[in-house]
Amino acid sequence: MDVETVGQVYSVRSRCRKTMDKPLQQFRIAEIEVSKGNTNDKIVGFFRFESPARGKPGPVLVIIAEITSTLYAYERLLDCLNQAAEQTRQLMTDVAQDPLTRFEKLVQRLNESIAAFTASEGSAVSWRRVNLFVMEFSEGHLCLSGTGHVMNMFLQKQADGSFRAFDLFGSLEQPDETDPRKPFSSIICGDMNIGDILFIGSTNFERLRSELKIKERLTSIPTVSAALEIKQDLEKRHIPDDFMAAAITCTEMKLPQPLPTPTPEVKKETSTSSIEKLVEQEKEADNHLGPSTAPTKEIIAIKDKIVTLFKKVSGLVSLPQARSSSAIKDPVTLTGLRGMNAGHGSAFKRKHKLIIGIACVAIILSISGYAYWKRAQRITAEIASWNSQFDSATDQRNRAESDLTYGNEPKAKSEIASAEQALNTLPTNTPERKAKIEKLQNEVRDLKERLKRIVKLDAAELINLPPNAAAGSLAAPVLDKDSAYAVDNATHQILKITLSTKNTKQIQLPTNAGKIISGTVGKDTILFATEDGQLFSLNKATDLVKSLTWAGVSSTADITLYASRLYSLDPVQSKIMRYTGSASEFGSGTSYIKAGSAQLNDAVAISIDSNVYVLKSSGQLVQYFQGAEAGFNLAQIDPPARSASGMWTDVDVPLIAITDPADRRVLVYDKSGQLRAQLNAPQFLAPKDIFGDYSNKRLLVVDGNRLLLVPMP
Repeated sequence: MDVETVGQVYSVRSRCRKTMDKPLQQFRIAEIEVSKGNTNDKIVGFFRFESPARGKPGPVLVIIAEITSTLYAYERLLDCLNQAAEQTRQLMTDVAQDPLTRFEKLVQRLNESIAAFTASEGSAVSWRRVNLFVMEFSEGHLCLSGTGHVMNMFLQKQADGSFRAFDLFGSLEQPDETDPRKPFSSIICGDMNIGDILFIGSTNFERLRSELKIKERLTSIPTVSAALEIKQDLEKRHIPDDFMAAAITCTEMKLPQPLPTPTPEVKKETSTSSIEKLVEQEKEADNHLGPSTAPTKEIIAIKDKIVTLFKKVSGLVSLPQARSSSAIKDPVTLTGLRGMNAGHGSAFKRKHKLIIGIACVAIILSISGYAYWKRAQRITAEIASWNSQFDSATDQRNRAESDLTYGNEPKAKSEIASAEQALNTLPTNTPERKAKIEKLQNEVRDLKERLKRIVKLDAAELINLPPNAAAGSLAAPVLDKDSAYAVDNATHQILKITLSTKNTKQIQLPTNAGKIISGTVGKDTILFATEDGQLFSLNKATDLVKSLTWAGVSSTADITLYASRLYSLDPVQSKIMRYTGSASEFGSGTSYIKAGSAQLNDAVAISIDSNVYVLKSSGQLVQYFQGAEAGFNLAQIDPPARSASGMWTDVDVPLIAITDPADRRVLVYDKSGQLRAQLNAPQFLAPKDIFGDYSNKRLLVVDGNRLLLVPMP
């Protein structure tokens, strides 16, 4: 199986079983069609047949065709195929049977119809020009058959919410020459679960896979929206070609829920404690909302001063009246007092004094009231603004915690930064405010530490070369079940450690062996490669070392085995080479990367699952799919990665481990690029290479001239 095929995911028959406890599923299909071709040199078409079955979503039959010819014979071929598909589908719609069995009958009828057409057609059909595939989606199953090649990407949703991309159609076995009597020669059938997405399109989508960001759009926004964005992006480019594609996703079918039965209200007896609690909550709400409903101490003090002032002024105004109330009884004194006026009355009488006093009081009250009102407004606005800003920071902190829980780390970082900015601008002019701000700041700092995902652990030392060994002598760590391997280039030996007993066996390399830089695990052997292109195999059972012929290799930085093929990273020539091996040699290889502009001069490591991952010394990780660069980026971490030297992942392993010697750590990401852990150990000095065993949750790390066994979190 080639590196891009999906043989591990889909089998011919074993997984095509109906699960009774699965939720009801339906398929949503979003089509993309852009016609910008200047010449009619090909036929592209997408045909869909749907029908309900017994009250449930029925099978959906899809045919996609791309024919590099416009002869009338090919149009008649498509008409014949569509007519046969429609008739067969109607006959089998209400027949309850296994999806694979139904699809086999459908394919048989299509083959018979095409065979009859080619026998009666006067014009010869060149099958090399024909790319034709038929698919049926039913009850969470996908069955597929076809001939030729079209662009496709199957995005399988993982348990953690990430997606893995596969070349689904690459698993379909096809003969070198198409038999016109049986063009649909093989079938694959497997599960398509809720959240899985299949993108199929004409072959011209291949060269635009990365530019259109097909995978990123399909996995981040709804399928219909993603298809619309891809179509709009294509139209803006004005490419003189015709594009046809469809995005098909499996979703859960939501059934209408019965209305809940209303329950009679039950009156509950109140209690003194509940009333007291209500009063306390009301007081707390009043204090929080502002002085308009609960005046602050400052406002109450101002009010008390005004009342006191008013009482004093009122006392001064009433003073003449109080004095005049004590009548003078002595006639002589009274006569003397009258004589002093000499017949002239007083111009400043008690009435005038009273009016002036009242006016003064009114002026004082007006000024004081206005000052009180303005100050109350200012205090109210300040309190409301402080509470609003604090509440906003609290909400941002809560949203950050929620985003962190559900793995949306970029959004969590943004919310934390906004919360910190808001808290830094809040005044701390009262002890209560200072305490509230400090508490929220501590919670935000805790979230930042969680974002770093630092895991501290202890590493067990397996090997430590003598102090006189040259720096970098220990290399090529390999972990296989209960055995760990590494190469001591100072003594030209392979070191084999049995983990259960801690025993170390020294196996001599050939005298002509150069500097070993990488190792990988095969079925029966461990392969080791030198930096100048030599290849050696170590038999696991006999521990015998043998030199292998490796044609046309002059340099390599890392090797890995996948599906019985050897992949070599060559930074000098900016290439990834792929070799098919036999018992004693690996023949001349082929270039894996299709584009000739790949920049791999700073690449340091390579790993493969169904995708090819290339690590660069800067810490950048590049993903390739079907030989083309796919849109993939590692999330930003704190502190940022300054260097990278080694990497490990494998098939069915959801993690990617990277050594960062500059910051003395091992970074563990998931395959969506999100950070899962920063592994720190007191034994780490400068970890430079790594190999893993996911089933036993452990990592083998070369750190300087020491070999460490590290538990995997």
